[in-house]
Amino acid sequence: MKHIKTLLFLLFLLPPTLPAIQLENRMPESVWQAEISLKIVPLYSRAFNGYGEEAPLQNLMLWDRGWYDLVEGELKREEKWLELKLAYGLTEDWVVEAMIPMVQKIQSSSLKFDSGTPEQQKVISNLASEELNGLGDINIQFGKDLSYSTTWHNRGGFTTRLPTGNKGKRRGIYSNSIGEGHGSVGAFIHVTWYPLVHGIRNGFRIEGKNELTGERETLEGEKVYYSAGHRADLYYSWSIERQNIFAGTELHFFQQSESKLPTGKSNASFLKEINFEFGYGNLSELEQKPLSYPWQVRLGYTRPFAGQNTPLIHRWELSSTFLF
Repeated sequence: MKHIKTLLFLLFLLPPTLPAIQLENRMPESVWQAEISLKIVPLYSRAFNGYGEEAPLQNLMLWDRGWYDLVEGELKREEKWLELKLAYGLTEDWVVEAMIPMVQKIQSSSLKFDSGTPEQQKVISNLASEELNGLGDINIQFGKDLSYSTTWHNRGGFTTRLPTGNKGKRRGIYSNSIGEGHGSVGAFIHVTWYPLVHGIRNGFRIEGKNELTGERETLEGEKVYYSAGHRADLYYSWSIERQNIFAGTELHFFQQSESKLPTGKSNASFLKEINFEFGYGNLSELEQKPLSYPWQVRLGYTRPFAGQNTPLIHRWELSSTFLF
């Protein structure tokens, strides 16, 4: 809780950035860039089921149990993410980034299964106690500027996610489990095109992640070794900055293969969503002149419109970027 208060204090002290649309610029050697973002996921209780239809959230959690439709009540979640992102120019071409999240996921349940067996009652009880409050999984990224000109900026590199999120129970063995503690290694490439019009950008990103095996707990309370499905993400963004005003939108699609479950059942998932962002700051002036205090504030809203085997989440984001 002390760390969360410290980051919140910094959030209101600094010019409040939104990492959803990544506007990557060349990082000079030995220069630091910092971003702080607050992501709020309002209370939700719906999910896309295995047929791509909207369904109660508990149906996703109990997808591999034939009695899930006999359960009464409702399962709800709300989430808050406070993320600190630091980037450092190792050389003229290489950049290292670290993203450190503080996570709060609160789950409430009115589920009941009066005719259930003791084992089924235990599943319902464990599902209700699935919460998280503390450090999430830290992401580290090594990127290299592959090419750069007045109209193009291409960056590629490698990413790794450290399973540092050890608060709460690492419970649940499906692709989008609430618990942190997932490790992965992957690669990415980001292509940004600047049309010959000041302030307009088009961006395309592709990322692939191989999930690593780790220890988790099933809803029955059994310790198992588990690996979430390998994942691919595609992003396309369009944005414009004029007179320090920023506006942009981004389409995001991810596909996740089935998890390596103890039961071996399929739970492949995908999600399609769109993000809208509006902001203010002087970052666009860096293209024309050096600045003493480059900064930008952004407010964003993300809305899913199709998916399978994934929670149906709408979220708000407030973020700030500054360089020093």
